[in-house]
Amino acid sequence: MAPTKRAAHSGTSALEPPIETDQVHTTETSTLATDPLPVVKVNNANLGEIKAALDDIVKKHLQDQSFTPSLLHPTVHLSLGYSSVILALASVLYSLKVEFEDSKPVLWVAVVGYTVLQTALWGWKRWVEKGEVFKGRRRRMVKRIETDHIQILSSTSLSPPPLPNISFSPHTRPSSPSSPSSPSSPSSPSSPSSPRLNSTSSSRASIPSPLPIAAAIPTPAEIAQAGETNGTDGPSYILQMTLSITSNNGKSLIHKSKSTVGRSIGLMIDEEGGVEQGQVIRWLTAALGEAGLGGLDELNGANGKDE
Repeated sequence: MAPTKRAAHSGTSALEPPIETDQVHTTETSTLATDPLPVVKVNNANLGEIKAALDDIVKKHLQDQSFTPSLLHPTVHLSLGYSSVILALASVLYSLKVEFEDSKPVLWVAVVGYTVLQTALWGWKRWVEKGEVFKGRRRRMVKRIETDHIQILSSTSLSPPPLPNISFSPHTRPSSPSSPSSPSSPSSPSSPSSPRLNSTSSSRASIPSPLPIAAAIPTPAEIAQAGETNGTDGPSYILQMTLSITSNNGKSLIHKSKSTVGRSIGLMIDEEGGVEQGQVIRWLTAALGEAGLGGLDELNGANGKDE
């Protein structure tokens, strides 16, 4: 009852007891103390290198949770890349067997074809892939076969991380055989003033949050304190996640959500450039839980093994 009394005196809603800043930092300090030393080190001044290291952690963690990655993008990359190389090699071999003047038409065709293929590959990465880190699916049994589909886009920014923003599809049906007491309809997209309250009330009741969200997704006060410690609020690492859960071979939509979460890079990269993998995994797990991904107990167990 003590948290309720504190909430009433501070003017905060009784549905979400306030979390003391000291408690948040104590939790993060205790988890950092049990994490192994960073194995991967990056250049603190290179955002591209930092983003690549964090992307690798996200992809590896999702694959460890039985997600099968989509092979669409790698197939397109390999097809266009190898096609351009084979075309260039064939034109070179042809020019060695034929006089240069006679081989000019073929060389022109090879040059134009190589340019077209490489331009198509560049356009695919820029307008189709759009910074996609992971896209895949997995099947799991929850008194019926459910398929989780997930797509994650990543980016970096010199600005402070944005507040978590989660929106749910109006066609979402939160109730499932494992959660009969779930609310009948999801709430509207979360407002900036209380993102955690709105997103949590919309999630399925049977999906427990693996970690206190305040310990994984930093509050503005935590970001400000981290900024004072590190000298700046930015840069930040941002994930845009699209999650859908279907059954009956994709004919029934159970859950669909879109979320945007960010975290200060200074909270995941130490002063020497070491990547705190445990911090990244805990933050990602909490963000996926807020988006409505099931099987979070398995995620937690995997985290414990990794760490």
